[in-house]
This record gives sequence, structure tokens and C-alpha cells, in this order.
Amino acid sequence: MRSAISTIIELGNLHESWARIGGHSVSESRSEDAAAVIGGGIGNGDVDGGRANVERSVKSGQPAAPPPAGESLVSTIHGRYLWMGIWKARSILLVLAGVNFLNTMGSGILTVALPTIIRDVGMDETILLWPASVYALAAGCTLLLFGAVGDVVGPKRIWVAGASLYTLFTLCVGFCQTPAQLIALRAVLGLAIAMCLPTAVSITTKSFPRGSWRNMGFACQGMGQPLGYSVGLIAGGGLTDSKLTWRWGFYLSAIFNVAFVACAVWALPKPPSFERRAVWRDLRHQVDWVGGLILSASLGLLSYVFAVTSRDYTDLSKSCNIVMLVAAVALIPAFIFWVRRQEQRGRPALIPNSLWKNAAFTSICVAVFFAWASFNGLQYFSSLYFEKVEHLTPKETALRFLPMVIIGVATNLMAGVLVEKVQVHYLLSVSAIIATVSPLLMALVNPSWGYWKGPFIAMLLSPLHPDVLFTVSNLIISQAYPVASQSLAGGVFNAIAQVGNSIGLAVTAAISSAVSRQHQSGVDDGLLKGYHAAFWTCFALMVWVIPITYFGLKKGGKVGASE
Repeated sequence: MRSAISTIIELGNLHESWARIGGHSVSESRSEDAAAVIGGGIGNGDVDGGRANVERSVKSGQPAAPPPAGESLVSTIHGRYLWMGIWKARSILLVLAGVNFLNTMGSGILTVALPTIIRDVGMDETILLWPASVYALAAGCTLLLFGAVGDVVGPKRIWVAGASLYTLFTLCVGFCQTPAQLIALRAVLGLAIAMCLPTAVSITTKSFPRGSWRNMGFACQGMGQPLGYSVGLIAGGGLTDSKLTWRWGFYLSAIFNVAFVACAVWALPKPPSFERRAVWRDLRHQVDWVGGLILSASLGLLSYVFAVTSRDYTDLSKSCNIVMLVAAVALIPAFIFWVRRQEQRGRPALIPNSLWKNAAFTSICVAVFFAWASFNGLQYFSSLYFEKVEHLTPKETALRFLPMVIIGVATNLMAGVLVEKVQVHYLLSVSAIIATVSPLLMALVNPSWGYWKGPFIAMLLSPLHPDVLFTVSNLIISQAYPVASQSLAGGVFNAIAQVGNSIGLAVTAAISSAVSRQHQSGVDDGLLKGYHAAFWTCFALMVWVIPITYFGLKKGGKVGASE
């Protein structure tokens, strides 16, 4: 991964990064200081002279001179430019992408090794989906709150704490012996990753100015997700069929994460010192706790209901699930009312209602929801198709996803370059049109086709749009929020993606189950009909993305262009 990041960054024009992104008054927020200071690691050369030259250029309005050899302009403190060694900048990209990689790698291992894991820990099949569902539930409920807290405490502190917890409890998953232990550990892992995902956005936007470095930062994080999931599928399948067993997948993940955390302590921007009293005061007054609790409760209830009904859609008729679903829906207007009240009083609001008037922000949020719902459903049911219809082993199933890994890496790296060269509505709508081919092929697939005629092409094209959308959506959402709230901006993106994942999986599972029950002529035939229905649903979801991105982002311009 590191060599890929280093190679592609050389393609970017580092001299396009000489834009001023600071200029904020000291009174705006101490959080801005935390995000802007780059501690240690300054390269050799005439650094002080370079800083003075840039500061004189800022005051005079003239362009700044290029940085000393081996260094890049990466951040500002209230308009004052700082320099960072190239290797430290690359290390930031590596560790942020690395934790995203390990996050989805665990999910990939769990997906392909789940039958074996269930047997080893003695789990009842009625709670088959809980290890995956509780992870998403814990993360989805806390992403926004951890994002808001990260803006006050400092994104590095929250990120390192989350990554450290993720390392510890990933190791513990490898040692678990009972279903209760597995479910509890996965829940804690969900909380830990919720500390990392939103703060990674803040670290990226405040470490790198708008332009090639920031674009590549988001592209590398986007690359980590599909790459990690696919590697998890492949590694999990291989380890499950070997003497090492699935447990070594989690051991290896923990080992890699230790290296990422150690690198992060050195490379990530150093937060400033602060007084504890001031932090507690800021946490009370600068975080919208009520709004966060209302929205977290709504997302949590929705995720729970969809998780318990994804196995059997008839469970939705149970009184307890109906009550929770009604409560979750009722909390949404309550949140809107609360946020409006906060805005009117000039107080912090989690997602200000005024943001929805921004066509680009609204369009990208809706597009993320539909795209992630489609992509998650496609991955899940493709895995089931290979295992249940074609009767492949976990290892053989994992290898079928290998094209997704290769294209996913290439797409993310290219997205980091294209976002500053191509109009965003063209970039997203064209990639969405291409991506619709994947669920369409799987909706028509027949086992007699073999792998190369249909599933191979579907796996090859499936990551094109989600990977481009990841980079673009992070750029647009982070630009919609002020500098002091970049972790919260990251929480918004990840929360929407998480809700899309949960609802997409629940809806496709319900449709698949309903159709399969109507076709009892044969087990394989009934399953295939159900899977076809799920893929048609994924196709319909992706089709919606095309007009949303084309018309909603028509005035978006080149979102990755330098300032």
C-alpha cells in the first residue's frame, strides 16, 4: 500500500498546494490550533527562511516560493504556513488508509469465515448476523458524537485512542470462545472504529491544503475500504481452510494495527497542550449533546430493527419491532426541530438545517445513501450466490472477489487525480452508469454461464462508482462544514454511509427472502430467484444515483481543485 501511495502522489503537482487555508482568528476555536499544528519531523534545509518567505508573500499578496527540497507545504496556523517532510506526509496517508483497510478486513474475514466461526464458538443460527450487525450498530450510533468530541479534544487524541482500542479488541476476537464474547467484542470494535473514521477526515483536511495532497488523502482512505474487505475475504477463506484457522486473520490484523498506531504517534499533527478545565467547558458548550443523543437513538433503533428483520422480514410484524421503528421515525422530526432551535439561538448544531439548502451537500448525502445501500447488498448476495448456488468453498468464493481488489485500488488512486481535473457531475454520473452493469449482470446470471461470462465482469465494475464517490463526498461534505468542525463533517459522511449499508442490506434481504419463499420447486432454484430479486433491487438503487449526481452536482465544478 505504501509504494502505491508514494507512486501516485508523485503524479500530483505539489506546487499547486501553495494556497492559503488558514486566516482564522485565534478566538474562533482552540480545536483549529490542534488540527493545524505540525509537530516535529521538519526536514532539513532553510526551513525558517522558507517560512519567513511565505509569510512575507502572504502579507504582500504575492505567490509563495516553492518549499525547501524534500518538503511540502501542508498546513497553516491562522495564515502562517508550516512545512512537513515528504515522508511524514506520506506516513499520514498510510496510517489513515491503513486503519480503514483493517476495519473492513475484519468484516471480510467475518463474512467468509462465519459458518466456521459459528461452529467453533457454539453460536445459535438465530443470532447468525449479530457479530456483523452489532458492529455496525455500535459504530453508526456514535460516529457523530465522536466526531463532535474530536473537534474539541483534538482529532489526533481521539484517533490514536480509537486505533489503540481497535488493536486490543481485534486481538481479543481471535481468542474468544463463546457467542457472548464474540458479540460483545464486536460491539466494542464498532465504538473504536467510530472514534477513527470521523477524526481521519479532520486530520486530512487540516494537514493538507485543498489540492492534490488532500485529494490523494481521501482517495487512499477510500482505497483502504474495498481493499481491506476483499483481502479479508481472500485471507479469511484461505486461513479458514488451513491449519491456522480464522483466528489468525484477527491476530494478523492486530499486529498490523500496532505498526499503524506507532507510526501515527510520530506522524500525525501534534495537538497543543490544554487545560482540563477548559476542555470540560468546551465539551459542555461546543458539542450538541442533545441533538447527538436524539439522532444516535434514532439511528440505533433503525439499525437494530433492520438487523433483526434482515434474516426474516416477517419479524417486522412483531410488536416490539413496530414500537422501535415508530420511535426511530418519530425522533427524526424531533431532531430537526431541536437543530432549528439551536441555530436560532446561535448554539452548536450537529447537522444545521441550513446545510440542506446547499444542493451539492444534499445531493451528495442522498447519493452516498443509495450507492452504499446498493454496493453493500451486491457484495453480500454475491458471496451468498457463490457459496449457496455454485457451492464453492470459502477460499474459492474469496478468489472470485479478487478483480474487485485490483480495480478498487486503481479507481481510488485515479479518483485522487481526476477530482481536480474533471467536472464532478460528469465524474460521478458516468461512473454510476458504468457501475449499474454489475448488479444488472448478477440479476441475470445463470450458473451455467460460469464465472468469466457474468460474475467476473460484475466484480470488475462494481467498485468504480463507490470508490470515486468516497473521495468526492468527503471533499464536498468537509467543505460544507467550518474548519473547526471537520471531525463532525467526517461523522456525517460515515453515518450516512452506515445507514445506507444497514437499510440496503435489510431491504434486499427482505425482498430476497420473500421471493425465495414463493419458489419452492427446488432449493437452489428458490435461492437463485431470491438472489436475482436482491440484485434487481441493487440495480434500481444505483440507477437513482445517476440523475441525483448529474443534476444535483451540475454546479459543483471541480471539487478537488486547489485554492
